[in-house]
Amino acid sequence: MEGLIFKVVVFLFLFFIGWGFGRHIERSHLQALDEKERRLSYIRLDTSRFKTSDSHGQLLISNVVISHDYFKMVWAAIHNFFGGRLLTYESVTERARREAIIRLKLQAEQLGATQLLGLRLNTTEIGMQGGMVEVFAYATAILPETAAREQAY
Repeated sequence: MEGLIFKVVVFLFLFFIGWGFGRHIERSHLQALDEKERRLSYIRLDTSRFKTSDSHGQLLISNVVISHDYFKMVWAAIHNFFGGRLLTYESVTERARREAIIRLKLQAEQLGATQLLGLRLNTTEIGMQGGMVEVFAYATAILPETAAREQAY
């Protein structure tokens, strides 16, 4: 009986620690994403594959892996048992997607590009029980003529 009580106490302790720290870290990350998205909003995103001008482009890639906390894992298991949307996983996937796009925009900013063309996102679940989400993003940065000439040398 004591072993069962100990296991329940450890479970509840980890559950609430995961909830507290996970919530704090997620809020901090969302706030940082908001700030970066505002700063990089001048870089336009386009999912079309082709542009009909003589602009030069460069392929950019970004890869992000984000893990969920213990609280989200337990909560998702409960939701999965009863059915319905797994909102905890949706928030992790959304954060990973936003981070991957921001990383593409940061690379484009370093090149002097103001447009990303042909944006594609690929999401993969990693781990035995879906503990992590990977988002692989790629796009073509459309370079202004001056930046394209500088890169040619």
